[in-house]
Parts: sequence; structure tokens; C-alpha cells
Amino acid sequence: MKQCNTFEDLQALGTEKIHERTHISRDKVDLVLAKSYSEIGRVQFMGYISIFEREYGIDLSEIKEEYTAFCQNNVNILTPKQSVILQSTSNSKPKWVAAGIALIIILMVGGYFLQGNMSTEPREEVMKLTTLAVEVMDDANRAEDVNISENNETNITTVPVVSPVVNNEVNKSIPTVSKALISGKEITIYPTFKVWYGMINMASGEKVQSITSDPIIIDPTKDWLIVLGHGRVEIGSSENKKVFNEKNSVHFICEKGILKQINEKEFIQRNGGKNW
Repeated sequence: MKQCNTFEDLQALGTEKIHERTHISRDKVDLVLAKSYSEIGRVQFMGYISIFEREYGIDLSEIKEEYTAFCQNNVNILTPKQSVILQSTSNSKPKWVAAGIALIIILMVGGYFLQGNMSTEPREEVMKLTTLAVEVMDDANRAEDVNISENNETNITTVPVVSPVVNNEVNKSIPTVSKALISGKEITIYPTFKVWYGMINMASGEKVQSITSDPIIIDPTKDWLIVLGHGRVEIGSSENKKVFNEKNSVHFICEKGILKQINEKEFIQRNGGKNW
């Protein structure tokens, strides 16, 4: 295998070989190699560069500094632009809101009956139904835009929660049934197939969710509750890797830089009695 020592070596290596090794989608690799800084958010860009550094054993600090300088000098270019998707005129807005509320009611009633029939095993369709209801409610109340990427993958949606997830007194009483998997300064989940995932910031209660086949980069400086629609993934850090091959949904908790697998019961307890 050709040794890579610089960013130029990665560019010479090519998109296809980098995609096969890192599992990052080809279009994202193209953007990084072409230095299309205005097309990539800071978290994504720094995450991809960190994966390159880990996989090829090279130092790309200069590229990180170059990206940071670009962001500082091009604030107007990088400012998110208002999307026209799902925007309505003032005349049609009341009808759109009414239709959204009706859809929410239908979804929540359907979710209630489905949850009534749930066993101890997670039901993916209920999870997706509840998630959709939350997204529609968020759109109806705040009239925020939904951005759809060029490859039709759903972008991350952040849903603020009124009350924080973590309650120290409650967590003290939760039995520890978790199993330590990975620890390190960088933790990444590599889906074997496209997967729905949800992450909950245990400090603020904010929820992040998406459907993707790209690596899922976890910030180990924060504490997270994580659920995946299926467990056919590989979890890696700079120290080691773990391979999963579970067809059902799996649950994790990341505390103090340590990722652990937990069961659904502990996930619900730590999430204030909710499965998502």
C-alpha cells in the first residue's frame, strides 16, 4: 500500500480508495480533498480530518488551521442561508399548520396503540413514528426549515427538550447493567448499512437524529445516550475497535469518554422514562 505522509498524498490516493478504507461517503471525501471549505460544516470537516489522521497515521494540523482561517475570513459565506423548502406564503400558512397538527394527532394515536403492543424488544416502527411526530411538531411550532441533502439523506435535526434528561438523584438509583466497549479521545461508529440513529445530550437534553451510512462521530467530551436502528456497525477509537452484527436496535451510553452498551430498560430509565 502506498504510504501517505501529506495531504497531497491523500489527494493522489484518490476518493475511491479513501472511501473503501474510511467508509466516508464519496461525495464528502471529494469535498475534503478539493478543500471545498464553504460546503462542509466545522464539526463534519474536523471529524473527517481526524479519521484521515487515524487511518493513515499522518498529521493534518495545517489543513485544520487552513480551514479555521477560511471560516474566520469568510463569515458571510458560511452563514446558513434560509431555505425555501417547506416555506409557505402568509395566505397558506394557517392551512399548512392545521394539516400538520392533524397529522401529529394521527401519528401519536397510532404510536400509542403500537406501543401498547410492544414487547421487551424495541420496535423500530414505533421509534420512527414517534420521531416523525416530534419533527412535525417542531416544524409547526417554530416554522423552521428542513434542509434535504443532494444524496437524499435526512440532515440532522436538533429538538430541544424542556427539562434536562439527567437527574443525579435518579441516576444514582439506576442499576448498572452496562458493558464498557470503547474509550478514547475520538469515538466513531461506522455503519455497515444505512442506519437511523439518535443521540441525546445528557447535560442539556438536546436530541440529534439522522439516517446515514457515513461514520457517526461522537464528541467524548460530552455525555450522550445513543440508540441505533440496528446493530450492524463497527465502533472504533484511536486505541481499538469493536464489531457488532445485531439486527435489532442497540443502545449505548457515553460517559467521561467511555462508550458502554446498555439495554433498553437502562436507556429508558436514564432518559426520564422515554424510549426516545
